[in-house]
Amino acid sequence: MGELSKEIASLPSGVLSKAYDDAVHPVFSSVGDTLSLVPRTVGVLLGPWKKWVVNGENNIEEAIRQIEEKMEDVPEDCFCEPASNVVVPAIQQLSYSYDSQDLRGLYVNLLASSMDKRVSSLVHPSFVSIIGQLTPDEAKMMSWLSKGLGKDHIPVIDLRVVEDDDMPIKARWRVLCENYTNVFDVIVQCPENVSLYLNNLERLKLLSGETYRYEGEDDYLGIEDSDRIRNIKKDNTPSDGWRFDCVHHIFRLTPFGKLFIKCCV
Repeated sequence: MGELSKEIASLPSGVLSKAYDDAVHPVFSSVGDTLSLVPRTVGVLLGPWKKWVVNGENNIEEAIRQIEEKMEDVPEDCFCEPASNVVVPAIQQLSYSYDSQDLRGLYVNLLASSMDKRVSSLVHPSFVSIIGQLTPDEAKMMSWLSKGLGKDHIPVIDLRVVEDDDMPIKARWRVLCENYTNVFDVIVQCPENVSLYLNNLERLKLLSGETYRYEGEDDYLGIEDSDRIRNIKKDNTPSDGWRFDCVHHIFRLTPFGKLFIKCCV
């Protein structure tokens, strides 16, 4: 044992304890300060989620109230217990849609349909996950389709620049705008996203895009003459030997989409 070690060992135990406390206390004090920050930090980060829990519960209560109102017109002998693979995930997802009345309405209609034996057999379990993949704007579009405000199709156009030749089928072209329609402009919050919404509704098998030139050309005139198309043309002057061309086609409700509307919209 070295001389310094002998000196330390010969010190009274009280002195050694004090030295230990003085040396270690700042470290533990620092750790303690850090640990005390954790609850505050976690509380801040989870603050929005606390709001989500509260709003989610309120949303479910509001949905149940709306379901009760819808079921008032259902004869009592038509009531039935909803399938668990529909009602459980639907109520779960209801809490996520507390800030969208449009999405909540779809869940409410779905749950009401699942408790009415006249239509409960038509309720597909995938309807729950489909609603979870819709935006509020897409819910508005499906509602518009359900009310028959349009015809049996949605007219859309693709604006292109094509080679100006006499060939009926163009070999070379460039797309400037795809799947554009303005029929939902006054309905949705983000009209500029309608083409994306149509693609999503097609992905979910609620709509099908068809290359079909509808005979009612008037349906397309208002789309071709819209501000959006005029502005695109203004910003894209065709080169010599090229010209603008509009391809007309449509989106239709699929049989599955009609069933979704019957049960959820």
